[in-house]
Amino acid sequence: MQAPFRSLRILFVAAEMAPLVKVGGLADVVAALPQALVERGHEVRVLLPAYGGHMTRGATRLTSLGEGQASLAELRRPDLPCPVWLFESPVFAGRGHHPYNQPDGRAWPNDATAFGEFGRVAAGIAAGTLLSDWHPDIVHCHDWHAGLAPVWMGLEPTSAASVFTIHNLAFAGRFHPRVLAELGLPQSLNHPDLLEFHGDVAFIKGGLSCADEVTTVSPRYAQEILTPEFGNGFEGLLRHRQEHLTGILNGIDTRLWNPARDPLIEHAFDAADLTGKSRERLRLLRRWGVTARKDEAVLGWVGRLTRQKGADLLLEALPELLQRPLRLVVLGSGEPELKRAVAAAAARWPERFMVDSRFDESLAHGIYAGADMLAMPSRFEPCGLSQLYAMRYGTVPVTTAVGGLADTVLDADAIADAIADAIADADPLACSEATGFLMAEATAEDFVETVDRALRWFHDQHRWQALMRSAMGRQLDWSGAVRAYEQVYERALAGRSPPGVGPAAMRAP
Repeated sequence: MQAPFRSLRILFVAAEMAPLVKVGGLADVVAALPQALVERGHEVRVLLPAYGGHMTRGATRLTSLGEGQASLAELRRPDLPCPVWLFESPVFAGRGHHPYNQPDGRAWPNDATAFGEFGRVAAGIAAGTLLSDWHPDIVHCHDWHAGLAPVWMGLEPTSAASVFTIHNLAFAGRFHPRVLAELGLPQSLNHPDLLEFHGDVAFIKGGLSCADEVTTVSPRYAQEILTPEFGNGFEGLLRHRQEHLTGILNGIDTRLWNPARDPLIEHAFDAADLTGKSRERLRLLRRWGVTARKDEAVLGWVGRLTRQKGADLLLEALPELLQRPLRLVVLGSGEPELKRAVAAAAARWPERFMVDSRFDESLAHGIYAGADMLAMPSRFEPCGLSQLYAMRYGTVPVTTAVGGLADTVLDADAIADAIADAIADADPLACSEATGFLMAEATAEDFVETVDRALRWFHDQHRWQALMRSAMGRQLDWSGAVRAYEQVYERALAGRSPPGVGPAAMRAP
C-alpha cells in the first residue's frame, strides 16, 4: 500500500472495538480502520471505556485522573492493531459485557454522565493535559457515545482537529438538559445550533455541530440523511454542514474474513474451488440435526432482530417463504417482542426455521460460509457489514436498496437485463459485476418476490456459481476507504479553528 503524504497521530474515540468489546459492526470498524491506517504509516491510538476488569487484564497504568478514582491504562496485545487506552472509572465499572444495556434490556441510568466524562477525557488527551508525551493531530470520534468530545475540544486550548463519523443516526444519545450542569458544561450549549434537540440535549449533535469534518459510512447514506425520511430530525443541520459531510464506504478486514484461511470454519474454500462451501453447508444444518437437500437453498440471517433490520418483515414473510424449497438459519437477538416471535416460529417449524439467539462468532462465520443466501431486508442501513462478509464467502445477499446495501449489492437481474438490452443474445453469465438481489421496497411482499428471483438463479447452478464467484471477487478491503479518510483528515486540519477558539456559544459562561 502506497505511503500517505504525511504521517499523522490519530486518536480514535469509540464505545466498542473488536475483540475487546463487540455489540455490532462499529466494533469491527474501530478494529479494522486503525489497522489500515497503521499500515499506511500513521500513529494510531484507540480510546475505549473499560466496562470491567476483563478488559484491563495485562494493561499498564498510564495516569490517574481527577482525584484518583479514574485512570487511563494502556493495553498492547498481538491481536490489537495499535495501543488501546482504557478509561477506567466508576461510571463504567460493572457493565461487564453489556456496554449499552443492562441485562434486562434497559439503558444504563448513568449513560449521560459516563459518556460525557468519556468525551472530556478524549479532549484532555487532545489538549495534552492528561498525557504529556503524545498529542494527536486528529481526534476521530464515532457515534453519539463520543459526541461530546468535539464539544469539550472547543472549550480546550488544543490544536488537534476533530472528525465525527455517523454509524447510525437513529441513536442520538438524548438526555435531560440538566446533564450539562452535572458535567460542568455551559448552559449556552442548550441551543438549537448546538446540543438542544426537542427539549433534550442530544450528544450526537456535539459531533454534527462542532466537529471540523463529519463522515458517514456509505455515500448513499450521506445523501439519505439529508432527507426527512432518514435524517431523524437532524436533516436541517446536516444540510447546513453538507460541505463538511463525506460518505465513505466501510471495508472489511479481508485477512480475518477469508474462507481460504478462516480458523472458525472446518472446510476452507475459495472462488476457484467451492467444494468446501458445500461441506460447510452440510455442517451448518447438522448443527440442528437437519440433512441438506441440493434443491433447497439455505437462507441465513446474522444480526439484530429489530425493525430497522426488517426482522418483522422476515416473520411476516415466513409462511410464504416456507412454501418454497428453503431452509432458514437465524443468528441474532434484539427487541424482546421480535425475539419471542422468532422463537415461536422456530418451535412451529423446527426443521425449516432454525434459530440461535446467543452471540456466537463461530456460528456467524459458519452461516456466512454455509448459507447460500443472506437476508437483509433493512428499512435503513448506513453501511452494513454482513452483506460484505457474505459476499466474501460466496453467500449471495438479498437486501433492500438503501444506504450501503445499495452501494455494495449489484442486482443480478438488473445487470443481466442491461447487458441483454445492449448486446443481442448476451449470456447472462457475462454479468460479472453482479453480487446479489435488491428489494425495491422494505415490505414482506417485495422480500418474497426478491427471494423468488434469487431462487430462479439458484436452481441453475452453473449460473449461480458464476454469481457466487462474482460476489467473492469484489474488492472489499479498506484500501480505498483509508485514502478517503486521509483526505478528510487533511481537510479537518486545514479548516480547524485556532487553539481554544470554538463557537462563541460554547465559551459563554
